[in-house]
Amino acid sequence: MILGCGASPPAPTPAPAPSTEEAAAAEEEVAPEAETPTTPEEPAIVERLLPFDDERKTLTVAYREAHQASFEATGDLEADTSMEPQAIVLHWTAGETADSAWNTFAPTRLPGRPDLVDAGAVNVSAHYLVDRDGSISRLMPDTRVGRHVIGLNHLAIGIENVGGTASTPLTEAQVAANIALVRHLDATWPTIAYLFGHHEYRRMETTPLFEEQDPNYRTTKPDPGPAFMAAVRAGVSDLDLQAPPEE
Repeated sequence: MILGCGASPPAPTPAPAPSTEEAAAAEEEVAPEAETPTTPEEPAIVERLLPFDDERKTLTVAYREAHQASFEATGDLEADTSMEPQAIVLHWTAGETADSAWNTFAPTRLPGRPDLVDAGAVNVSAHYLVDRDGSISRLMPDTRVGRHVIGLNHLAIGIENVGGTASTPLTEAQVAANIALVRHLDATWPTIAYLFGHHEYRRMETTPLFEEQDPNYRTTKPDPGPAFMAAVRAGVSDLDLQAPPEE
């Protein structure tokens, strides 16, 4: 996703979900190991913020009220759409370009997605986007509540990785960028305790962090896959970030 913030994006084109065969093929392309850097460098992060006006904040508050039992709105849109990060969730976009991902996230309201629209009108989003060359864009402030992982949006930073199909597998450059970004976020937010992939989020249901009032609102995700997570975890093993409990 690398538009200038003032550019007018084309109409949103949500990326299609990969087939099981594509997901498996893309997953196999990622190196399963990455060495922990002895002297981690600060990642280069480009600001490419998504639109987040009062309507989007209002819809975010409505989503929280519908799904998070412990949430009580105060009437202050800034406060009611803020969070204290406690987890990092890695994703893939299942699309070919950063621009298509940015354009998918940019609208205030969710376009299409019948599997999600009944659960709330606010669009999906993420805090960071990592392109296939390893370049990193910040899409939202770290403490803004986005919609990217059921039951954990109120405390999780989402990192999207461009690709995830057979024709656009995740890359070693993305592994390295995710390692650098996770290390940066861990240093910035001492409250972060968990690191997991979107495909692992259901295992968080046994923790106190998971809050979802609708027992039927769940999805099954393949991203970013065990090999990618193993590679990133190998590069941040010294941080002692927790994986979800074993099933």
